[in-house]
Amino acid sequence: MLIRSTPFLLFTTLFISAFSTVKAQESIVPDISYAYIDKLVATAQKNYPEVQARTYQTTIAKSGIGKAQVGYLEALNLSYYYRPNTSVDIVNPNLFNGYQIGINLNVGTILERPFAVKEARAQYKVAQLAETQISLNLTERVKEKYFAYLEQRAQLKIRTQSFTDAQTLVKQLRYKFEKGESTLDDYQRAVLNTTEQNQSLVHAETGVFTTKAALEELLGVKLESIK
Repeated sequence: MLIRSTPFLLFTTLFISAFSTVKAQESIVPDISYAYIDKLVATAQKNYPEVQARTYQTTIAKSGIGKAQVGYLEALNLSYYYRPNTSVDIVNPNLFNGYQIGINLNVGTILERPFAVKEARAQYKVAQLAETQISLNLTERVKEKYFAYLEQRAQLKIRTQSFTDAQTLVKQLRYKFEKGESTLDDYQRAVLNTTEQNQSLVHAETGVFTTKAALEELLGVKLESIK
């Protein structure tokens, strides 16, 4: 004799699903290690191309200060002229023979140099601030991607448990259906629920891979290589 127990079995399905979700609830807090996060940040700071580019720009800006300071020498112009002692110039007689040295001083260049040095120092400071800013931004992005990765891992555990429980329920209802203790409608609902849980599981797996790839893009290395 077939017993129609759809309301009861439906309640049982919902109860098991809710219980499995509660049981599978995962907190990411125990997985958070700030020492490990520091390692992730340090790795990203070392490998991320934009950080390296900013570092080079800072180095170039710093060398610009020295270049501006050396520019003081541009104001001096040394020249020499050699007049042999044996030469006689009737048109332009010269009382001095031998080597003659001349020094020209460009006053305008000297007055301009302090401003050039000040500008170079300001450019160096701007480069330093830009380097600091990109470092802070990268640190924030690494933490954000890491927490998102932990969240997706927790979601994967929940979906895995829910899918396992759904499969268990299907087996139980199939057994009862074959014994005439359950309806086909109950069994089909359980199968449909298993399919939905499987889809959620695949979605959670994709989330793990996606967030892991996004984090590794910042790190420049595989996450597993950082211990």
